[in-house]
Amino acid sequence: MKKYKIGIIGYGGFGKFLHYWWAKLANVEVVAVADPHDKFADLENCSTYRDWKDLVNDPQVDIVSIVTPPGLHAEMACEAMKAGKHVLLEKPVATTDEEAQQILNTQQETGMVITVDHMIRYNPIVRSLMALGESGAFGKLRHAVVNNYAQDAALPRDHWFWKEELSGGIFVEHGVHFFDIINALAGQQYTEVYGTSHSRNEQQRDRVAALVLYNQGLIASYYHAFSGPGLFEQTTIHLAYDLARIEIEGWMPMKGTIKAMVNGQTKEQLSSIPGWTVTQANALSELRDVSRPEGWGAEAPAATNDDAIYCGGEAYDVEEMVSGTFEIRQTKGQVYGKCVQSILIDLIKKIEDKDHKLAISIEDAYEGLKIALLASQ
Repeated sequence: MKKYKIGIIGYGGFGKFLHYWWAKLANVEVVAVADPHDKFADLENCSTYRDWKDLVNDPQVDIVSIVTPPGLHAEMACEAMKAGKHVLLEKPVATTDEEAQQILNTQQETGMVITVDHMIRYNPIVRSLMALGESGAFGKLRHAVVNNYAQDAALPRDHWFWKEELSGGIFVEHGVHFFDIINALAGQQYTEVYGTSHSRNEQQRDRVAALVLYNQGLIASYYHAFSGPGLFEQTTIHLAYDLARIEIEGWMPMKGTIKAMVNGQTKEQLSSIPGWTVTQANALSELRDVSRPEGWGAEAPAATNDDAIYCGGEAYDVEEMVSGTFEIRQTKGQVYGKCVQSILIDLIKKIEDKDHKLAISIEDAYEGLKIALLASQ
């Protein structure tokens, strides 16, 4: 078994987190790190560089992990690929359309493998919901709402996060995670994007919102605020399918609820969701539609010749309403760590087998960036 040698550019908190989890993999070894500021305390058997170009040109490095402010991604990724290195690039892929195109062109010219760290695609809850959506178990996804309330205590006014020439702004630096997840869950292409924002001062644009229309009718809204205390930090994703209502909690999804209309087959499929527990189940024939109050003057819907349930003009063969909860019974750190391990394993599979399909391709990451850029205008 080949052991892949990893070099990490950017050795702040997240760079150290990657090192910690990748060191647990049998076929991986972190052999180099680069950072102009870190003192590299307690690093053994690892080359250290102040200049990232020295790491890129280190002959022992097979894969370069880039964990720097987004405005630096394009130059570093392109130089790494030109030096014959495969690349695991922190999200977002870039901060501009031109930079993203430059990365795509360089990948095509060099043939090196590159992916972007949209690690939420590897979350077990998201993976199971993607599979259920693709199977048609929930019907069509019609509406999605993402609300993210993030703390700003660790982001002083002079932090690079607020410098949009470096970060790209909230939608580009952070929101791309959620544009990508909704893209993955829906399997649809955006057609229209509308954005708005609020700035607390001339430098800090701290609250942003977007409305996105997709080509198969999905309408999704996104709200991100970096303007509160950590005690109020919360992320929720609401998904409205024809046959299901799903609430997911956590920017790294950890738990949630589902209420769905099912048949025997789709009810069994729900057990693939981590920690799935049924809390209530009723035959549809036992349930009363209370969407109109008693005495409402409208006539009852005309009878049909079948027993199908109609949603958005689509007919579905379902017979039961099921409610339940799901939860990953690990810490957020453990789930996060497994996700960053999974994306590296996925990259290595692609290196070894060119026909392997990455869970997150460079084109997928670019699609999320396009929405973020339109929303930021």
